[in-house]
Amino acid sequence: MKLNKGKLSRSLVAGLMIVGLAACSDSDNKQEQKAALEAAQEFSLLELVPADSPYVMVSSRRMPEGLSEKMIKAAAADLDNGNVRKMLAEAMKEDGANEKAQKLLDAILSEFEGKMNAEGFKSMGIPINGRSLVYGLGILPVAWAEIEDSAKVEALFSRIEEKSGTKAEKLTSGDMSYRRFALDDFVVVLGMNKKWLVLAMLPAKSEKELLPLAFGQAHPEKSLKDTGSYRTFVEKRHFLGYGDGYIDLVRLAEMSLGESEGINAQVLQAIGTSPKDMSPACRSFVKTTVQSVPLISFGFTEATNNKYTIKGTVETSPGVAAWLKKMAAPVPGIGMDSNAMFSFGMGLDLPQVRDGVKAMMRSFIENGKDCEIVDKDALTQTMQGMDMMLNPMFAGIKGFDIAVNNLEIDPQSMSPKAVDAQLLVASVDPKGMFGMLGMLNPQFAQIDVPVDGSPVKLPVETMAPMAPPTFAAIKGEVLALKVGDKAPAGIDKLLAAPVAEIPPMMALSYNPDKLFKAVAPGLKNMMQSMQGDDAEELKSAYQSLETAAAVYKYGEFRILGTDAGMTFESTAELK
Repeated sequence: MKLNKGKLSRSLVAGLMIVGLAACSDSDNKQEQKAALEAAQEFSLLELVPADSPYVMVSSRRMPEGLSEKMIKAAAADLDNGNVRKMLAEAMKEDGANEKAQKLLDAILSEFEGKMNAEGFKSMGIPINGRSLVYGLGILPVAWAEIEDSAKVEALFSRIEEKSGTKAEKLTSGDMSYRRFALDDFVVVLGMNKKWLVLAMLPAKSEKELLPLAFGQAHPEKSLKDTGSYRTFVEKRHFLGYGDGYIDLVRLAEMSLGESEGINAQVLQAIGTSPKDMSPACRSFVKTTVQSVPLISFGFTEATNNKYTIKGTVETSPGVAAWLKKMAAPVPGIGMDSNAMFSFGMGLDLPQVRDGVKAMMRSFIENGKDCEIVDKDALTQTMQGMDMMLNPMFAGIKGFDIAVNNLEIDPQSMSPKAVDAQLLVASVDPKGMFGMLGMLNPQFAQIDVPVDGSPVKLPVETMAPMAPPTFAAIKGEVLALKVGDKAPAGIDKLLAAPVAEIPPMMALSYNPDKLFKAVAPGLKNMMQSMQGDDAEELKSAYQSLETAAAVYKYGEFRILGTDAGMTFESTAELK
């Protein structure tokens, strides 16, 4: 074999670049994780969080400002343009809400209109990407947020008071000046010093004892800083410090059973919450069940000015996690970047789902055999229903992936002018799956689709005269349908689509810009022909789509079975 030196050189350079980029990416990721661990170690507010707090969310680092601004612009568009204020005012009026509460909420929301950007936040004395902390003092929330200009924040509060006609009691405690709001059995305090804003809800009975804890003037007997457990939590999950946390279901279960201690027990006693009256068998059943799903964790695993990934996991025992991993069926195309306008797919091993759910039900019956809250008959009926729903007829279906690559809509009639779409179905018997279409139209029953990947045109026009051309093809365990004027072009690539390294149970992706361009002309026409509330609702929907198209380049959401449990992963690329 004769080698071309020029081609070889270019290949070597390309290979070195790929290796170099991969190394840089890996190095950047390690640097980010190192910075997150250092921030978790140094974040002094963790000294305030009891080690047994039932829920915690920590932003120990300032997120890249560009990313913060883009995320807020997209998420708070309706707050920025006044739609949220208008909708809540109408809802509260219809529900007959307290007039004082209505005025207060309206005053607060009015201050955020037009300020959902870095300059707007700065005008209120708050950094758009400031550090923060939310945790449970018992079950009651305490929130800390970083501020940059206490005078501006004080002016913000004063404007809200003036607009709403609400005058709070103003007090001081150490270096903290605060407003106090009495709400029957509870007290809400809004405090501020030169660096931090603090919001806390406390039991009125224990206000004197708990206020110093909420304001950081006293520390719990043992904190997350003392144990180092939060740093370990971040390190194990590769979180980045931009809003990471957890909900401890074991602690919450202990509290509901009246088996908590320390501050958790003190707060419950102060608010007059009594533990549920349960038999010893039920207590044992609840604790055993919760140990299988002890924690919900969430946090950022990627964050740049143009991209972020948020991962949330319902963390489980190893046995449950192993079953969840088996639930996912490998379906070609699902979870892969297709750059489609919209795609949605599911891949489930239905026999594994059925057998796993039945095993769980049997475990409930066994562990709760003497527990009064376990309905053994209902669980038995559910198992029987699983056998009927997931019978052998459906057992061979692995999943599907549907994608709309392009869509042109007539703005007058809102009917499709052109479409490019596809459907892939994975099954152990794709030919049998196609045969099921014969139940929709007898003509389909007469069509023989070969199993070598050759496309066959389907007579869909007999069912819908305006329907676009549709082709079907089968190869291996894949049935593919291609719809549109360009079909069957690309059907061979569809049949050969790759499988994700970790097959997701469900995946959704979307291109906001393509979606908005497809529907915007039609929505504009509809708004012109509508009046009243319907027109306002459509206008709000249009504005939300427009904002998403202006901010987001691509979005993806996936559900996965992992070694940790059931993971929900959301990734977005921004413009």
